[in-house]
Amino acid sequence: MTRDDTSPADRELLRLLHDRDLTVSAAQLERWRRAGLLPRHARKALGRGRGSISVLDPRTVEITDVLARCSGQGKDLRAAVLAWYMRAGTPGAHSRQAVPEPPFESARDALVWALRRSPVQRLIEQARRARNDTDADALYADAEKYLARSRGPFGHPGRMREALLDSSQDIQPPPRGGQHSMVNLIALLGLPPGEVSGESVAQAMTASGLLPEVDGSTMAAAFEQAERDGTLEHVLRVAQQRDVVAEARTVSPERLAHAREAARVLAFCGSVYLMHGLLLPDTPGQQAIRDRIDELGLGEATIAATRSFNTVEAANVLSLCLDPSFDHLAEQLNEVMTEHMASVFRRPGELDSAEDLMAQWLAVLRNAAER
Repeated sequence: MTRDDTSPADRELLRLLHDRDLTVSAAQLERWRRAGLLPRHARKALGRGRGSISVLDPRTVEITDVLARCSGQGKDLRAAVLAWYMRAGTPGAHSRQAVPEPPFESARDALVWALRRSPVQRLIEQARRARNDTDADALYADAEKYLARSRGPFGHPGRMREALLDSSQDIQPPPRGGQHSMVNLIALLGLPPGEVSGESVAQAMTASGLLPEVDGSTMAAAFEQAERDGTLEHVLRVAQQRDVVAEARTVSPERLAHAREAARVLAFCGSVYLMHGLLLPDTPGQQAIRDRIDELGLGEATIAATRSFNTVEAANVLSLCLDPSFDHLAEQLNEVMTEHMASVFRRPGELDSAEDLMAQWLAVLRNAAER
């Protein structure tokens, strides 16, 4: 499409995007239309044989806005669609209007694509195929490469806060031991259920830090009892047989939307969790959310959810939230978040707004930087 061929509605659309500091070409608009992501303009008859003109729909402006923000040079369009799906229903960057939903089939295809690219999912599949020492060695070698490229653990926000407030302390990143132990757990899931002991599963889960608030001996006793009862093999078989890619291919719009809402709860609670470590002035609401996160052992999961606009992270978090066994945990977080929402960014007895708390936070950060 050349400039001369650009319709009046497209010219108006490009002008509005320019006002929002977004650079989009007429050719990009046409590519998005061909991909079924951007609707074509409606036509309005001029009457008396004068033909018709294209009319710009406000929804088209918001769709183009989110596509422009989620796309990038050399970036697969499916990554933009998944990022768009995670934003849908929330206020737009330059508008109070909610971001429209992407076509569901496109969103589901994008989720499947992202899960197939996920290093975590590839490691799980590789573990399931491992049947000898050579396969296991290859699994651990590939896992080491992934760990070297991945973000390390954040660490508990309480310890991070103490280090920032005490200028005599050096802030050291927490060890990656939990990530290495996670590989051990993945490797165990690749073994036939009859060859895995309750003790080995408990040791791997304890070392991985998946449930930091659960006593290791208590967990070991529970898994060993399950082994004696004959239920451990069933639990492991269910975990081994879960195919998240196949689940994503057949997920319904309602179930995926439910998972997205759970992911948003995780992301909000994870943000509160993280901001405490970064010296946000504390409130009872924040304390209640942090306590529940620690009780449920969901520290790393909520922190990962804060990065859910990243394509792979979004896919992994959605996959976690698609598991029906996670529903109860997400509901507990949602309950505490809803109950304490009014006091998350407000101190007892104060009428100050969230903006006032943010101003206090910036002052605290400046003081910490000066120290």
